[in-house]
Amino acid sequence: MTADASSPRNDDTRGNNNNTNNNNNNNNSRPSTAQTKNVREFDEFKAGAIHIAKRAQDLEPRLYDTLAGPFYSMDVECVAIGYGHSDKQRYPGRVSLVKDDLGEAGELDEDDYQTLVDEIVNLNDITVISYMTELTGLTADVCLDETASKPLDDIRQLVHKHLPSNAILVGHSIDHDIHWLGLIKGVHFRDSFDTSVIFRQRLPKNLGSAGNTVERIRAAENNTNTNPLDAIGSVLTSVGSSDTTHSIHSLKNKTDVDGSLDENLPFETRYRTFSLRHCCINLLGVDIQETAHNPVIDARYSLLLFYSHRHSPPEMLRAVRDGLHRAPPTHSFSTENPVVHGVCMSVHAYTLKRNARFIW
Repeated sequence: MTADASSPRNDDTRGNNNNTNNNNNNNNSRPSTAQTKNVREFDEFKAGAIHIAKRAQDLEPRLYDTLAGPFYSMDVECVAIGYGHSDKQRYPGRVSLVKDDLGEAGELDEDDYQTLVDEIVNLNDITVISYMTELTGLTADVCLDETASKPLDDIRQLVHKHLPSNAILVGHSIDHDIHWLGLIKGVHFRDSFDTSVIFRQRLPKNLGSAGNTVERIRAAENNTNTNPLDAIGSVLTSVGSSDTTHSIHSLKNKTDVDGSLDENLPFETRYRTFSLRHCCINLLGVDIQETAHNPVIDARYSLLLFYSHRHSPPEMLRAVRDGLHRAPPTHSFSTENPVVHGVCMSVHAYTLKRNARFIW
């Protein structure tokens, strides 16, 4: 303190040095605009791999385009009867069945959609771990009330009564609902369709490896054109073609191949599936699950999405999928609430729950 008080020059010098250091620190902490944005460099080979995967999806059979109704949709909200996240640890708590009266030309409206079934399941004989009220909207007061709820078997009979044997069941992950209600294909309904199939996007399973594969294809083709994607184009044009003069790397010397199959592509692919809520927000501008889920609303909007896109050509569907892929993520309930009343909402919740024990 004494030296500083008697040596103002030293104080000033130190202040100048501090200013210099601060400026240097500021310069170091504020990199150039390009560095701040962290812009990824365009990789022509990865882009080519993504394009091949999308092209293969364009060639996939579109069975939903030719499905003939009548179309029904149903949705089941479940309570937790165990602490895990699997279907075995869930039990139906509310069941809805919806029929469309107007058809594909109509829009979603109260008068155009019949709610055939909307029932609460009586859970007096079931040991419930959590009603997950924030997600399902169900409470013990409602599910244990004899006058406000019905036994699951009675509700199943009600669904059988309203569901004709020639019905097509439509919905996001509809197979789960079919399983919970014990419905049998060919007995209780003619066929079913998972609407998430229309909107899922096909991508390389491992983008880095797929990009390397495309780069090797380009080198093997020994293409001298100036366009860097021309060599990749030979792969794209050969997919789904019976002409073996194109890339043998992509077709493996097969003729009359199905270009939509992984076995006929130069790399493996996977699907990114989008939730019903994500599709509704970005395609319809409606957040149907801003609060607790309503199975009637979910079923209705599943039908609307199905009607609005099932006849779309591959090019339009590709644009729709690209839009869903690039849109900001729509966080699910399980993402924001991985554990509810000790119940794991997803496979990732187990690690969080296990680690939390050490904190507690």
